[in-house]
Amino acid sequence: MRDLVFEKENSALLLVNLQNAFLHPEGALSKAGLDGTRLNKVIDPIRQLKEAFQVKKRPVIYMQHTQRPNGADVGLLNDLLPSFQDLEFSMEGTWDCEFIDQLKPDESDYIVKKHRFSSFYQTDLEDLLVKLNVDTLVIAGVPTNVCVESTVRDAYYRDYKIYVPQEATASYTEEQEQWSLSNVEFPFARVVSVKELLHELLVQVI
Repeated sequence: MRDLVFEKENSALLLVNLQNAFLHPEGALSKAGLDGTRLNKVIDPIRQLKEAFQVKKRPVIYMQHTQRPNGADVGLLNDLLPSFQDLEFSMEGTWDCEFIDQLKPDESDYIVKKHRFSSFYQTDLEDLLVKLNVDTLVIAGVPTNVCVESTVRDAYYRDYKIYVPQEATASYTEEQEQWSLSNVEFPFARVVSVKELLHELLVQVI
């Protein structure tokens, strides 16, 4: 997808799982034994991207992973990883489900709830993108190899042009992260640097 031309006029920034459950050292996934410290490296790059999108008055959309207390909306996740239910992983109404302090949504941002890995599965995201006249997505967030990659694949099937800023996504291990970026780069998305995207967004072509 190296021949794609980034069209900022039709773009949106999609931020996946920027929640205490995933990024905070006291979050459920850290308590489950996953090393969330690697994921915090996305905070500053995502902040830069968000500021640039706001300058250009382009939509910023937060995907919030939630689950009901009875676990009815998470499918097989609790069967595969039963400790997540015990830790109240990203449960509605809990601190674990809230967005991290460093990257809380602003009033102008959009929030879409999801219950599965993909941001498109049984959510209102696609309807929102149609209303906003968006055909280009910059997808950032965590984990790269689970929710981000699932979202990229589903966006591709819906014919969105997709850009993944490599510094603005992370997994719990470097191997997971790099393998996933390799997976999405061919053929689903264009993997680029944050610097490249900021240039495309902010530099005026005369």
